[in-house]
Amino acid sequence: MELPSQIDEIGGIGALAERLLSMWTQDSRLHTLATPPGADAAGASDLLLERFELHEAVSEPFRLTLQVLMLDAHVPLKQLCGQALTLRTQLADGGHVLRSGIVTEARALHADGGFARKALTLQPWIALLAHTLNSRIWQDRSLIDIVDDVLSQHPDLAVWRWDEGVAEHVAQGLFARNGGQRAYCVQHRESDLDFLQRLLAEEGVAWRVEESDDAPAGHGLVFFVHSQAQPQDPTSAGGWGAGMGLVGAGIRFHASPGQDSQASQDSIHALGHERRLGPTAHTVLGWDHKAHAAIAAEVPSRPDWGPEGDQGVAQLTPWLAQYDPTSGYLFGTPDEARFAATLLQQAEEARTLRWMGRGNVRTLRAGTWVAVATDGGLFGGVSGAHGDIPELFVTRVHAIGVNTLPKAARGDHADPKDHSDHIAFADAADDTDAGAHSSELQPLAARTGHACAFEAATRAQPWRPALQDGTGRRLRPRPTAAGPQTAIVVGPQGQLSPSGADDIHTDAMGRVRVRFHWQGGWQSDAPRGAEALDSCWLRVQQRLAGAAMGHQFIPRIGQEVLVGFLGNDIDRPVVIASLYNGQGESGIAPTPAGLTHDGADAGGAPRAAGAAGVSAALAQSSDHTPASQMNLIGEGAGGHSPAWHGAAPGAATEGNPGQANAAALSGVKSQEFGGSGHNQLVLDDTPQQLRARLHTTQAQTWLEMGHLLHQADNHRGSLRGQGLELRTDAWGGLRAARGLLLSTYSLRPAGGSGLGISPEPAGDNAAGIALARQMQQLTQAFHQAASTHQTVGLASGVQASRDLALSLRGSVGTRSLNDAVQDAQARNTASTSPASSASSASSGSATVPHLADPHIALVGQAGVGLTAGQDVHLSSQGTTILASGQDSHWAVGGQARVHTGQAIGVLAGAVQPGGADASGQAAAGKGLTLIAAQGAIDLQAQNGPAQVAAQQTLEIKTAQGVVNIAAAKRVVLAVSGGAGITLEGGQLTVQCPGKITVRAGQKSMVGPGTITWQMPNMPRSTYQFEPEAPFPFSV
Repeated sequence: MELPSQIDEIGGIGALAERLLSMWTQDSRLHTLATPPGADAAGASDLLLERFELHEAVSEPFRLTLQVLMLDAHVPLKQLCGQALTLRTQLADGGHVLRSGIVTEARALHADGGFARKALTLQPWIALLAHTLNSRIWQDRSLIDIVDDVLSQHPDLAVWRWDEGVAEHVAQGLFARNGGQRAYCVQHRESDLDFLQRLLAEEGVAWRVEESDDAPAGHGLVFFVHSQAQPQDPTSAGGWGAGMGLVGAGIRFHASPGQDSQASQDSIHALGHERRLGPTAHTVLGWDHKAHAAIAAEVPSRPDWGPEGDQGVAQLTPWLAQYDPTSGYLFGTPDEARFAATLLQQAEEARTLRWMGRGNVRTLRAGTWVAVATDGGLFGGVSGAHGDIPELFVTRVHAIGVNTLPKAARGDHADPKDHSDHIAFADAADDTDAGAHSSELQPLAARTGHACAFEAATRAQPWRPALQDGTGRRLRPRPTAAGPQTAIVVGPQGQLSPSGADDIHTDAMGRVRVRFHWQGGWQSDAPRGAEALDSCWLRVQQRLAGAAMGHQFIPRIGQEVLVGFLGNDIDRPVVIASLYNGQGESGIAPTPAGLTHDGADAGGAPRAAGAAGVSAALAQSSDHTPASQMNLIGEGAGGHSPAWHGAAPGAATEGNPGQANAAALSGVKSQEFGGSGHNQLVLDDTPQQLRARLHTTQAQTWLEMGHLLHQADNHRGSLRGQGLELRTDAWGGLRAARGLLLSTYSLRPAGGSGLGISPEPAGDNAAGIALARQMQQLTQAFHQAASTHQTVGLASGVQASRDLALSLRGSVGTRSLNDAVQDAQARNTASTSPASSASSASSGSATVPHLADPHIALVGQAGVGLTAGQDVHLSSQGTTILASGQDSHWAVGGQARVHTGQAIGVLAGAVQPGGADASGQAAAGKGLTLIAAQGAIDLQAQNGPAQVAAQQTLEIKTAQGVVNIAAAKRVVLAVSGGAGITLEGGQLTVQCPGKITVRAGQKSMVGPGTITWQMPNMPRSTYQFEPEAPFPFSV
């Protein structure tokens, strides 16, 4: 501010100097400068104060501008800055009022001879905190703890105290759920002053400046929450009639100001007030993400405006309300929300009625209260604690002081301006104005040496601070975070790297802690005071999250993450992504600085060692050996390189250091805790070589589809084939509760130039159904043939094949899910839904194949190969049918055994003879051939007769041995003509209806003889199944 001066009117500073030295003594000055007790500010007595101007407000650093004369014109300005000075103003009773501050600005105005005029700006020590800039975090600290921690770092200047009631206000206030402690509080790129102002205004704590002899700068701060309990102004407390025989209390309202500074009592010369409309209610709303519930509270006000009974004003009340939802977890209970809304409402109500006045009260300070009195003891009918005398809490002061020159020094240079007693009020919308302009106070200050204007609120109304950005009147109205930031995930003790298998540090909600790059604790940096080395628990954004469903990703210790902020509130961080911050070995350009890929530059000089090392690292990779996965930043410890960095697109062949990876790999890859194993989903988009692999290194198990390759991390190796591969080095299982179809028949290809996707349904099994029908027909035909030829039929096989064919033809409707479910449960072969049936009749596409029973349908177009290194087991609880439309061959290297619980039926030649088989040999007439190339053939009927019958010749021959026919009772040889031989007991009977012809070269009849023959021992055994289990095992 440019301060006016009259010194040039009396002959210049040179002429003034002589008069000042002779007439302007210390005792004759109203305002003087001194050094605070204990402060090191030499030369304060050499500063001759001409005038000053003060701007002061509650919860704001005052600004006191001094215009001084210095005896030494050569004192540099830098010597004045930082000095602690005290402005002493003499009172009417001979006492003094003090106002201390620190010189924060010095300006040189004029100089003449040995004198110089300077302009000095004094401010409280807290104003110096505006020149700081810090970023730090506190956890589980209350507002009092945080303020004490910040101010304790300025011990050379900072002196402060907490007024009564502040601790209780904080403990039971906005963070009552934690006893007043803020779980997480961040100062980020804020000055200490702005940070403290924001926190104090948010919790409704104001502050004022008071003089203190023990303070290094002569003053300290008082933090308070009860404005009613702040001290009374000394002039108001002394009473305007004190010392004059008059009775009264408070500051006198006197419309005619005195003519000099020696008036018996300072007074208020003009006083008025204004009212403004304000909100009639405050509603706040927050969100508790743990309880999944909104927290809201509404606090109404008592609007004191408008005539009573005015319906127009009453109609305004319902909708003059403020609804202020907040992001994040600002308050956790309805009581806390109600507390926050009450603070907002109190801040508004304190500003709807504003008092403004002007006078020459030298003791007036912001943060104190005054009582105003008139000769009659009344003013404006406003009641106070002392009857009808209004009590006002002073919130802002604008004062001007002038050291009036002696008459000899003034000469004829009196101020010619007309001094009006009329007060000019500031614009009511501008709370930063002091209440009156300097030009309106200067005439009074010139006559009396001091003039002031002030703003005040009714003392009974609680006063809450409000910042220019709206803090205090709204909940966190401005962003405190400019955008997302990066951070490193830390461990339980704040460590930046994992220890063994402890790769992760999280809580039950999947949250992590991080350390921002601007926090302390990096290398040798140590935290200051109560600062934290990490953050609070941060929620991690997932692509999908729901009740027992969604994505799950928890960043590992040491990973770099991107942290966003809900509502751009620096105290509401959330992890939104993770970042790669490293560079793979092959990430070096293949030809840096003109070097060729083979290790030599254009002139043939050897390539740099580092680049050659990269080629060597790449050359070590193979189908089963990864390489070039190390990180090149920070010697391998400075970050994390991508899993598939794709910076080695060259061919992965012998002699080439490439990895055939042109950054075409994408997907997801995890890492084993404390190990080198991993799980991954790889999507390979290499042109004409599309591939997808779901892989775990545990037992090297994977499902790979498309262009099958060997892959070792970043290395794309040799070809494995085309199609699909499901493999594991451990045990595997494939289970389908409703049926499984395995078929090598392709579906009908799509027409046009599409993607080649068949229009047929996934369960289409037309080929399998046709083959099942053939088997059914074949089984039925041979069952009839067996019945005709009087052998064991295929009754159970006929039913089983019929059931299989029917089950394979199962289908479900596609009109609705309910139709499909009902059809599947009913094992329908056609949809029972009328809509589906009608649509099927018209379009033929309203049903899709669906196995009616949980079968495994194995269909091979060219064949099915079933081989085993040891055993093959075929077992069924019901019927096992092996059917072939042409030939069935059994080739057994060892023994072939067929055991049955009942009959064995073998029928051959049931079909008319056909042509030659594949070997060119005719199959006609073969019948049943039973040959033992080695060993014996043993046919026994151990519990019944055995029949061997032939339509034509029956031959029993032996090439080298003997034919023995023996029976325990009787042997009969007979022909259809009636001739026969009977051997029974010890007799031989030969009988025939015709003659008996005996031809022999020699006939001999000797005595009787006996032949002994060993008859076979026929065992008898019975195996019975349990009634509950008709098969040796149950399923």
